[in-house]
Amino acid sequence: MSIRRVWVITDGRLGHLNQLRGLAARLQSKTGVELHWFDLAATKFAFTGREGLKRQFGSEQAPDWILAAGNKTHIPLLWCKWVMGGKAMVLMRPSLPLRLFDAVCMPFHDSPPKRRTVLGTYGVINHIVPQDGQRHQGRGLILIGGVNTHFRWNNETILGQVKRIASAMPECEWVVSDSPRTPVGLLNEVAGLGLENLSVLPYSDTGKGWLPKILAEVSQVWVSCDSVSMVYESVSSGAPTGLLELEPSRESRVTKSMAQLTESGLATRFTDADLSSPLSPAARALWEADRAADWWLQIDSEMQ
Repeated sequence: MSIRRVWVITDGRLGHLNQLRGLAARLQSKTGVELHWFDLAATKFAFTGREGLKRQFGSEQAPDWILAAGNKTHIPLLWCKWVMGGKAMVLMRPSLPLRLFDAVCMPFHDSPPKRRTVLGTYGVINHIVPQDGQRHQGRGLILIGGVNTHFRWNNETILGQVKRIASAMPECEWVVSDSPRTPVGLLNEVAGLGLENLSVLPYSDTGKGWLPKILAEVSQVWVSCDSVSMVYESVSSGAPTGLLELEPSRESRVTKSMAQLTESGLATRFTDADLSSPLSPAARALWEADRAADWWLQIDSEMQ
């Protein structure tokens, strides 16, 4: 089995980084891959020649592939392709014409064209590994997003749904956590609901790896529908997932994505749920990082 050298360019944004980590981990599990990372948020990219690029990536040889995610990575990605001759792969719909890239993974809600070199994914790829082990039936998780351009954020709407969920299943211990977009004070209002089976944990108090760990443990998860990354991380974990609902601001790729998710049976809308019973498991497993890795291996083989 030949080793494939892959240079990975990240813009440092956690969501993009987790996409790259998820795909890279699955590639490493399936084939021989030598990874060399470059973080644009930590170091300024220098548009140099071959030797200069190899020094920047800490690589003694040219890459077979260059992988990137995030608009800021596209020009450095294409520069590396032009100078080094490797194949360029980008995650998410790029800001530049698709013909410039050798392979593209993009969510179905971004309307990917039907091309051999384009893979449509359900939501964004992430680093969560599905867990089939025993889950704690007495524990649940509620994840709250915040102000966004796709849904009309309403604290009272979210509070009401959280209260109804926890009240309907008093035998379940619920942990509620927020995110950087959550309005200041909302988590305190959740704590103020006065429900004994409800506790709060600010995201700022969680450590690295907390979310994958708790997603693997709890019996069910509710996520506000604006939080695309957390929604797909929950579904990918294998935990039965429900969506806290908000009124859409307009039809957008995010609102379409959430609709596709519930219509395909991968998650349950709040209004469709029987709150007195545990959430139903997804209609099928979702592990898009693994599927993307298999697709990459096929594309790589065809391009040899």
